[in-house]
Amino acid sequence: MISKDANLKRILYQKGFDEKDILEFEKKANSIILGFDDVKNPSRFVQLLSNLGYFTITNSNICFATTSLYNFEKTRCVLAEEGIECSFDTDFTISQRCLLAKDKQISLLKTNVMGIINVTPDSFYESSRVQVDKVTQRALQMIQDGADVIDIGGESTRPFSDPVCEEEELKRVIPAIEAIRKVDKNIPISIDTYKSRVAQKAIEAGADIINDISGGTFDKDMFYVAAQYNVPIIIMHIKGTPKDMQKNPYYEDVIEEILQFFEERIEQALKAGVKLENIILDPGIGFGKRPEDNLEILRRCEEFKVLGRPILIGASRKSVIGYVLGNLGPEERLEGTVAVSVICAQKKIEFVRVHDVKENKRAILMTQAIFC
Repeated sequence: MISKDANLKRILYQKGFDEKDILEFEKKANSIILGFDDVKNPSRFVQLLSNLGYFTITNSNICFATTSLYNFEKTRCVLAEEGIECSFDTDFTISQRCLLAKDKQISLLKTNVMGIINVTPDSFYESSRVQVDKVTQRALQMIQDGADVIDIGGESTRPFSDPVCEEEELKRVIPAIEAIRKVDKNIPISIDTYKSRVAQKAIEAGADIINDISGGTFDKDMFYVAAQYNVPIIIMHIKGTPKDMQKNPYYEDVIEEILQFFEERIEQALKAGVKLENIILDPGIGFGKRPEDNLEILRRCEEFKVLGRPILIGASRKSVIGYVLGNLGPEERLEGTVAVSVICAQKKIEFVRVHDVKENKRAILMTQAIFC
């Protein structure tokens, strides 16, 4: 199922439809929009949907259909009676079922919880800051609470923050990664850095995933490190740098501009040798965005799946939540964070990055039990 607010033109272009069909489909688009991949008998399938009141367009074995909510409710039963195999999975653009992080498999058929551990003295949420000698305890608690990934960061990238030198960042993150690896060999670890050498040393110390807030724009060698070590990389969108990103950011169309950024960065990553199946996309909540931009991203985050890659949302305790709830500080933003995780689970977003693993994990599991 596709959001009615989605950029239909882009989605249909990506699927190989011509402009005439796209314009006609946009005119007919109703409250329910569905996309079907790998339709076994397209002509029979289209005829059946047409008889049910759908408007359809096809391209080979790909079909897009639109109808009212009433007709949609009848569809599943009718198709089952006709013996036609099709899926209502919202992730029809992603055939990949798992992410391979070194020797660790991460399912892409659920919303994974990435727990945040900051070995920093100045990250925006004080309770996320952990001394190196306490990292093991914090990590084990997160794993017990249901974390699917642990994200280690050694430099605060909060708005207006100053950069940390490479050597200082290494002194923070390498012992933390090594400490976690001593007590748990299986939990995937991501290294939150935009420096290629830090990423390299972190991988050698036991990290499995690179989480780059700059999407490879701050350090031209980052994609080469990801390719050399054959590890997944999270490409995040940012406008500016942490020091200046919140100085009057502006977008004509935030979703379209982020999509264009992702397309360009994916192209550069592939040229550097990164495998497509190793790319994860993060639209960068709070990184050079106004509150209205962040809310629009959360409202339409599933649209980024048109690029065929898993999506990560990192909104935990961020300022947009404080803004919506009446200028609350980071310590008062847990409920808003959980609400975002529930929405992500409903939209089948593959990753949420959070400070509070237990609360978000339980909310996601309940949401998945209801909707999946």
